[in-house]
Amino acid sequence: MVKLKVRKTKIDPDLLSSVKRKGTRFERQLIHRLWDSGFAAVRSAGSGVMSYPMPDIVAGNGKKFLAFEVKMRAKLPLYLTGQEIKELVMFSNLFGAEPYIAVKLPNKEWAFIKIFQLKKTEKGYKVDEELFNLALNLDEILGKTTQLRFNKDF
Repeated sequence: MVKLKVRKTKIDPDLLSSVKRKGTRFERQLIHRLWDSGFAAVRSAGSGVMSYPMPDIVAGNGKKFLAFEVKMRAKLPLYLTGQEIKELVMFSNLFGAEPYIAVKLPNKEWAFIKIFQLKKTEKGYKVDEELFNLALNLDEILGKTTQLRFNKDF
């Protein structure tokens, strides 16, 4: 049996509504791109609210399954809690999906970060500019293309 902590946070309802609408719009944009690429995809209506681990988006094509925690930000760094990552990994393991953090910045393409790439902080994890630039694009995670990247130390 899986026991998880339920998040309880007080936020201004008007601000939450605006942020939630914007986040939902970007999640739907990603869902359309996944469907256009031959993957069935759905938003998890209860993500972040239910006591079960639940990613923002789940997608698959019968051979490959993906789970996304979607984050939209105006700028980096992006901070993630240890609990968010733990729940994404837990769901992905149970479902048989590959877990990704999907990051959308203004005027930039989607960036997809594998869990092991995240930078550890005192309270969780972060995505900074360097990591964002090393992230995979949608075609790469869907297995349509590969791109060679060199480590800056190489």
